[in-house]
Amino acid sequence: MENLQIHPRIQGRKIMYEWKIDQFFSKIQFSRDYNTDYSAIQSQVFSSNNGSGLSSWYLKIDLNNKQTSFESLSINLVYLGGGHQKLRAKFLICIIDNEKNQQFQQKGAKIFKNGEKIRIPMFVLISELLNDRNKLVPNDTLTVSLKLTEFIVHSDANQPFTQLRLQKSKQIVGDSAALFHSKEGSDIILVVGDKKIPAHKSLLMNRNNVFRAMLIRHQKNNGNDVVNIPDMNPDILEKLLEFIYTDNVTNLDEVAERLFGAADKYQIPALKKLCEESLCKNITVENAVQYLVLLDRHNADEFFLNYIVDFIVINSKIITQTEEYKALLNTNPTLLVTVLTKICNNN
Repeated sequence: MENLQIHPRIQGRKIMYEWKIDQFFSKIQFSRDYNTDYSAIQSQVFSSNNGSGLSSWYLKIDLNNKQTSFESLSINLVYLGGGHQKLRAKFLICIIDNEKNQQFQQKGAKIFKNGEKIRIPMFVLISELLNDRNKLVPNDTLTVSLKLTEFIVHSDANQPFTQLRLQKSKQIVGDSAALFHSKEGSDIILVVGDKKIPAHKSLLMNRNNVFRAMLIRHQKNNGNDVVNIPDMNPDILEKLLEFIYTDNVTNLDEVAERLFGAADKYQIPALKKLCEESLCKNITVENAVQYLVLLDRHNADEFFLNYIVDFIVINSKIITQTEEYKALLNTNPTLLVTVLTKICNNN
């Protein structure tokens, strides 16, 4: 096992597991002879200590079910659970032949919940194993290899990065947070949509250069204490203000996608990085292209942009079939070329 420090807040841990299945074809024949609707072979449970307790896994091969009709094998990677209720992992599963070469590679990534699995249907045709049995199943032993990387996001992921936190005392942070929640002593009204949000002019001007320029210009041109904020939803402005006042955003994962653009517009690098980390932590095959376009549009940190590109490459068989991916040809061909280049280099 190997620890990988991918980012100060995201840690990867590699697990290498080799599963030798003796009397493999005998097991296949037994399943055929008894014509069962379902039978399987299960590996031993293997674990890793990922820094937050043991995480436990096992592999399972489906020998027969009604869908495969004895023609192919499906393989499952099952997360039993451990230190995390949810754990994101990427994997490479293959068969090791008699010359120690990898055959029938399958890659993927998934956010696993306790007891959840990912299934690779038709992992290998039985006819292929039979036709080259001396190479692929020497001495009637099939060897399955798993390379698994667990990604651990530290529990304080909703807190700002240590190196980006403003250097100020806990008392000042507490006082600013109290002002944010109480609105006591507010001297301006920020109007967004049909909502009016009280705020403190001096605090905004000192904490954020965009607000500073906006409020100086407003005072010069209007001379009142009501400031209209264009092109923003009220709930996103509330979250933006929460970070400016407190260096924190509650329930960040729920708003990160929408908050990211506002953090870029108002030039708040620390908040941008929090949103980037949240997006990477919650990436799926369904939202990967959407997140990639979003991060590219707002000049995301190169680490996070590459992280999402790598996720798309790992899951390219699925993601390249989505309408969002195909739309890149017309909407962002440069970004599509970047992804395609990495996919080609990975194969």
